[in-house]
Amino acid sequence: MRWKRRTVTIPTMLTVTTVAVVGLPVLTPMLIVADLIRGRRCLPSLRVYLFVTQYAVSDSVEILVVPWLWLRAGFGTRLQSPASIRRHERIQRWSIALLERRAARLLDLRVAIDDEATKALEPAPAIVLCRHVNVLDASLPYLLYQPRGYHVHSVIMEELLADPGFDLLYRRLGSTFIPRADGPQARRAISDLGSALDRSTVAVIFPEGRLYRPDLLERIRSKLTQSDPDRARRLASLRHVLPIRPGGVCALLDAAPDVDVVVVAHCGLDTYPGFRSVARHFPRPTTVRVTAWRIARNGVPIDPVERVRWLDRVWQDVDDWIDTHTCS
Repeated sequence: MRWKRRTVTIPTMLTVTTVAVVGLPVLTPMLIVADLIRGRRCLPSLRVYLFVTQYAVSDSVEILVVPWLWLRAGFGTRLQSPASIRRHERIQRWSIALLERRAARLLDLRVAIDDEATKALEPAPAIVLCRHVNVLDASLPYLLYQPRGYHVHSVIMEELLADPGFDLLYRRLGSTFIPRADGPQARRAISDLGSALDRSTVAVIFPEGRLYRPDLLERIRSKLTQSDPDRARRLASLRHVLPIRPGGVCALLDAAPDVDVVVVAHCGLDTYPGFRSVARHFPRPTTVRVTAWRIARNGVPIDPVERVRWLDRVWQDVDDWIDTHTCS
């Protein structure tokens, strides 16, 4: 199944990258003209195209480098050795840092991390609960933790295996890809990730399970009203986040019973659910403000019912923080 998938995804990504790069001399003037005709002097269509092209180029570099790293790891026999992990993480850090710079230059998106966040991040191990509104915020935990020398193991939805960079690189670096439709299998995979934590590693999960959208929030609330009226009442005031899906988070907590929890909240990406919305909202310099706070493990309930209530309170705090901070 894995190699069958890769015979499709890898050639597709390499082809898309080639077309995007080769098409630059033709598409660049066309996009400039199209933007100017619409009165968009900051050229948002061109900027988004260049950013997406950079993403594709970075992904293709990962595709081409990973086989060499496999060879250097003794034909794959030493992929989990410290030297192999360092080499893979070097490529991952390069890719994420490059995209951060391109986001600043092309999309005018900049990340600002407050002082409280920097205090809360350390030490490892930690279970990191991160808000999720945009494909761009998936990189935030890496931007927070990798410069501090920590390994980041993420819980990632299986759909992202369609991106061969994720498929080839992130899996080797300890992240786990979970199926959306098979809860027991997903929880087993998350438990395995949690049980492997050590003093150099953090586990990241996006507990909402999907990207925030106002219409999705309303649908989830409507379903909860039927299935769990008490929880629906607790979550009635949420405005900026989706309710936590507790199964995966609880599996992670159970697998690492002595590990603290770090909550990462951010605002500034809410108006950009996708790259099309970036183009629509230009020109608009945006600062993505990031905060974090740490919850000692003795503050996490053991009882399953109380733990879900606790998670709901934590996510209400995230919602309240977003509501009280203006991000521009």
